[in-house]
Amino acid sequence: MVDGGRILDEATEIAFPRYPGSAGDTRAIGLIEDRFKDLGLETSLEWFSYDLRPANRALRMTLILGAVLMASAGILSQRSPILGLAVLTVALLPAGIFLAWAPWLESLYQRDGDVRTANIIGRHGPAEPRLSLLLMAHHDSKSQSLTFPLRMGLTSITILGTVFLLGLMAAGLTASRTPGPPLLPALVGVAVAAAMFGLSTMKSRNTSPGAVDNAGSVAILFEAARELTSTLPDDIELIFLSTGAEEDHMIGAMRWLDAHAREFEGRPVYCMNFDGAGAPGRVVLIERFGFGRMFSKVMSAAARRAAARLCTRVRGIVMLPGMGIDAIPFAHRDLPCLTLSSGSLDRATMAVHSARDVAEHLDPDTLEEVARLAIETLKEIAITRDR
Repeated sequence: MVDGGRILDEATEIAFPRYPGSAGDTRAIGLIEDRFKDLGLETSLEWFSYDLRPANRALRMTLILGAVLMASAGILSQRSPILGLAVLTVALLPAGIFLAWAPWLESLYQRDGDVRTANIIGRHGPAEPRLSLLLMAHHDSKSQSLTFPLRMGLTSITILGTVFLLGLMAAGLTASRTPGPPLLPALVGVAVAAAMFGLSTMKSRNTSPGAVDNAGSVAILFEAARELTSTLPDDIELIFLSTGAEEDHMIGAMRWLDAHAREFEGRPVYCMNFDGAGAPGRVVLIERFGFGRMFSKVMSAAARRAAARLCTRVRGIVMLPGMGIDAIPFAHRDLPCLTLSSGSLDRATMAVHSARDVAEHLDPDTLEEVARLAIETLKEIAITRDR
């Protein structure tokens, strides 16, 4: 039987700072490995190293260059809306590539480096299954130099300011000048540039206990293992994957897929990812990412049917451009992967990526609700074998 109190207790055990490569990360890897073994899973560790500097440099340069071009576009549009619009278009092209997580960006993360962490894998099932179900939650945590409200504020200024500037320029094309006060486009462009410069300064640190992000989700893996290993048919393979380095641009998921994706050729595979589960509030289905790409229609439909059977209220959302979760590398390889989360813009969510993301913010009822929904959804998929 699914037990929210037990999930909370197990989440609390790993709610300590564990940025990739840190002593806390190594400790968490050992604890999760031991728990997988205790649950009777065939357990393995896959260590990897990486160098995040090429990706960080590319992202920072994109933000800085974009900021310069945004300010220039706003200033130039006072004299020539067409010229301003052209500069703005140039500014948006590289940003669009990063924000949509274009698949080729994974090449930035291939180089080994001085950060070393591991993916923890627990398996249960036959050698030649008819279907594979993968349950995933990253085990690392991070804090950031910019608080969540400040990050969201700067991001909102960037997005809304860009849209407003586009509107001014589009209106100016018919009137040969932008509407409103003469300095308005320049002021908007400079405001967007300042926000982008601010975002370019953000750095990761190791002060977050990572309870909501993502100890609660890891503990749900343990609970799902207890239930699914004893109730699913014998021809179903279960894989429980706790990835490392999700907080460093999803590198752990990329490395695991590079090593194992071909194993699934010739049979259906479905992945249920957990990220941010346990924050009080409604269960959230992260169904789309980038500029609206769907993760998995089959899994979203199954989760909504399961929610109706359980009388669980769910809310489907789009992962905003620029944000990343481990489901994205799966989507790049056309592997269906639905992410379950929970909560709203309250104290628990606002504390994510800070030293305030503590176990006291986890709600046992919500943890249990997410676990039940995941289990019910995967049981339906195991029976229907849709893809």
